[in-house]
Amino acid sequence: IRKGLVSRQWMRAGPKEKIYFNPSEVTAAIVTCGGLCPGLNNVIQAITSVLLDRYQVKKVWGIQFGYKGFYSMEWLDLNQQTTKNIHNRGGTILGSSRGGHDLEKIMNALAEKNVNQVYVIGGDGTHKGANVISREAARRKIPMSVCGVPKTIDNDVAFIDKSFGFDTAVGEAVKVINCALIEADDSHEGIGIVKLMGRECGFIAMYATLASRVVDICLIPEEPFQLEELFQYAQKVIERQGHCLIVVAEGAGSQHFEGVDLGKDPSGNKILPDIGTFLKSKAKDWFKAKGRPTEVRYIDPSYQIRSVPASPSDSVYCSALGTSVVHGAMSGLTGFSCGHRNNRYVYIPIEEMCDPALKVTVDTTSRIYNRMVGHTGQPRFF
Repeated sequence: IRKGLVSRQWMRAGPKEKIYFNPSEVTAAIVTCGGLCPGLNNVIQAITSVLLDRYQVKKVWGIQFGYKGFYSMEWLDLNQQTTKNIHNRGGTILGSSRGGHDLEKIMNALAEKNVNQVYVIGGDGTHKGANVISREAARRKIPMSVCGVPKTIDNDVAFIDKSFGFDTAVGEAVKVINCALIEADDSHEGIGIVKLMGRECGFIAMYATLASRVVDICLIPEEPFQLEELFQYAQKVIERQGHCLIVVAEGAGSQHFEGVDLGKDPSGNKILPDIGTFLKSKAKDWFKAKGRPTEVRYIDPSYQIRSVPASPSDSVYCSALGTSVVHGAMSGLTGFSCGHRNNRYVYIPIEEMCDPALKVTVDTTSRIYNRMVGHTGQPRFF
């Protein structure tokens, strides 16, 4: 364990006996960054509601389309009316985007509006940007609380039990898997391929496979595979039951794309080659060469899954996160993110949460991964 630490302790989230900010002097801003995720509107609604109804702050602004919205877009007035029922809508009413973090322009915009609380909802890069704002405010001796709610549909945030939107994503993925099963089963010796989110970790693919109980092969980034072994096993599955259903995480099979450089997106993330279309093409070629052409049905539901409203369990979770983060900000904390850890809501320093040395991935020696392998019956393909 790094730095000799055998345990970590964080402040318990919730309302405090004393608060730092005078509510009547609080002007808050909320921004959503990165890709869409179920539950974003729930978090926005919860933050707005607690600020206005419980603390009765002066003003809550909504920043449109990510960090660039601070200095290039009109700010939206968030209140009980403008956020009413937004939890029933997918996506984010504020819009979202990647990149756009111009510190000087953001600080000038915050100063112009007299903002002293900033709520950032986003992933690793977004949180790092929030921490930069927090540090700059401290350097300028501006009393400002900058805090976050971690958002990643891949469920790869360090320390927290689970990221919001994950349960919803798994549920929606199962619906797609069931559709792919019908497509494969109703084709002669058909193969169904479903590509799910998971750039560096296969949590959604693994949990959706476990939940559906109809997947024959699950491929995740943490477990490499060779095409020959993969298709040999797929052929055996087809011979046994007439079809084969494959679920693959978007970051799986990276060894097949060595030397391929498609650049980076505005957030600095490496653009990945499409493993789904790659497998579809290779499967067709392999089975054709064996003298038994097969029908391959490929489904990529990523945007469909990202844009749906939160499930009831995620809705409850998002409300708790939004409520808890406001209590932390009002008490004067800054540079923190609110997460759920060991059945407790806690405030985690952003620097700890975004430590580049911490990588959250599926442990292929874990019980849950091997439980998944037990369900599919798949061997190792490497």
